[in-house]
Amino acid sequence: MDKKQNNRFTPPFLRFFNVLTAIFPFFLLFPAQAQDLPQCEQVVRLTADAVNARSAKALLPHLSADFVCSGQTGQTALTVLNVLLTQLNEQVDSISRISEQREDSILTLVYDFHYARRLGTRPATFHFDADNRLKRLDLLAVQVKKASTATFTLPSDSVITIPVEVCGNLLLATAQIDGTEQRFILDTGSKSLYLNSRYRQQADSVMAGGARGVTPQAVSGMGASRVRSFDFHGIRMENQEVVMSDLSHLLPGEEVYGLIGYAALKDYDWLLDYEGRTLTLLRPSATAHYLRTHHYTATEVPLALVSPTSHIPFVTARAGDATLQLGIDTGATANLLAPAFLDRLEEMLEGQDTTSLRGLAQDSVQTSTACLKQLGIGEQQFTGLPVVFSDISHINAAWKTKLDGLIGYPVLSRQPVLISIQGGKMLFLHRRE
Repeated sequence: MDKKQNNRFTPPFLRFFNVLTAIFPFFLLFPAQAQDLPQCEQVVRLTADAVNARSAKALLPHLSADFVCSGQTGQTALTVLNVLLTQLNEQVDSISRISEQREDSILTLVYDFHYARRLGTRPATFHFDADNRLKRLDLLAVQVKKASTATFTLPSDSVITIPVEVCGNLLLATAQIDGTEQRFILDTGSKSLYLNSRYRQQADSVMAGGARGVTPQAVSGMGASRVRSFDFHGIRMENQEVVMSDLSHLLPGEEVYGLIGYAALKDYDWLLDYEGRTLTLLRPSATAHYLRTHHYTATEVPLALVSPTSHIPFVTARAGDATLQLGIDTGATANLLAPAFLDRLEEMLEGQDTTSLRGLAQDSVQTSTACLKQLGIGEQQFTGLPVVFSDISHINAAWKTKLDGLIGYPVLSRQPVLISIQGGKMLFLHRRE
């Protein structure tokens, strides 16, 4: 009986088994899902463009959820990427591929990046996952030592009233650092204590949270300095490394030693009184009694953190038919909205113009400005609010809750405000007559 005739009498399930056995080796040779090489190469080109544009914006959609940059993960990896791109001050004139390797569902591409200004030719290594997303980027041979978030000891006082000054729409207060009194910006948008490298000895600096090693010097003086002692009205820290960079551009002409951020204040409710020139820190258990004895009435608005690991509280607001999620930041000298709202809120805006905006990075960018006719936060209504339309994708990059903008001085300075993160509320305060 020939083979064809014999096959007629083979049971159907055996014929299927024979076919499966014949093709199974091909599944071993070719994985079910492999990277699309042209797509991954396009991400490499986008990285070169990002260096030239000094912005990570175009790269963000192509990063994996567990993206690693220079050995750092999570929000720190995004921070390092932003520092590299915004402060490297280089121009990539060409790229050339050195190698390609696939192993354990990871595609690794190594390229030579040819820099036109100082760096010359440097290798860059890209690791892509099975979805063509950039899992790891080693743009330069940068070793980043991460300085831990400073930890503080607290005084026994349940109420701490701190004199402040208002300078350039920012709150400033004094603190003792290494035995001397210095001025600091109160910036709840900053995660922890942050120092101005202009006033720290360069010999104290180490690689930390920044990009020392990208060039012969630290990028914009970014590094860390060991603080022997710090005392902010009884909130103390000893013998810890603190991240620093050049902050001189934040208040030109003023001596500002650094920023006091969220980590130093997180255990308190914050009563901000710009007109009275005070910041009152209240243990949450003491807040109700303090407000009652100081004859305050309050308009309450629900408040939450953007994520359990974030330091940005936010409230829900209304402008026209738009519902907005707005972060609260005492370091924001202006109210910010994402650029998409420039068109969406067009009927609510007047006096549109452009201005330069600067943040921790010293570069300024041209942005659109306008006056928002009305903004509602709970029952509190604000009119004639100046607004800057600025990209905030770097703020949202690591969090599930996406902010539409930030509120700062123009809202917080109009009346006393109490921010209670533990209580989950923001109170607009008014004195009873």
